Amino acid sequence: MDGGAGSRRPESFGGLVSEESLPRTAVLRNGLLLIIPVMVITFGLWSALPAPYGAEAFDRGIPSWLLSAENALRLAIFGIPVVLYFGRQSEVQVRGWYVYLVGLLAYLGSYLAQIYLPASAWSSSVIGFTAPAWTTLLWLAGIGLVCERSWLALPWHRWVYLAVVAVFVTVHVAHARMAFPG
Repeated sequence: MDGGAGSRRPESFGGLVSEESLPRTAVLRNGLLLIIPVMVITFGLWSALPAPYGAEAFDRGIPSWLLSAENALRLAIFGIPVVLYFGRQSEVQVRGWYVYLVGLLAYLGSYLAQIYLPASAWSSSVIGFTAPAWTTLLWLAGIGLVCERSWLALPWHRWVYLAVVAVFVTVHVAHARMAFPG
């Protein structure tokens, strides 16, 4: 049944791009958009963090292999969402939005605690000091849950991203633990 010229789907570029790759889906629901609030928190507050979080102090004494692994994994966790899009149709996606929002708030709270209460028992503990690293698990898991599909016609399952997230968070927390000044 022909719905007229306005209902035609774009060409699929030899099957590489799925039907759901309409610009509206690929751009307005792109998984990369979920990284923007994290970048606002990170880059907006980084300079206000106490000295042990400075790039030189935070990386001092950390093995180069760990820094390289962390950066490669960071590229993956920020790069993979570019080919994914988010939704809210399934129950898992709806729950994922809650995990993502709680994760953003926890991540923001971990920064604010270090900035405004740097001498507190929380901020000077290993758990508090590493909180900006381990709270990433929540918002990253949220992204993995809400970004169920790729706009590229590639086989995809959210567990691929969640596995990369688990490895990244492990490495990221190990780095933060090694940088702990206490």
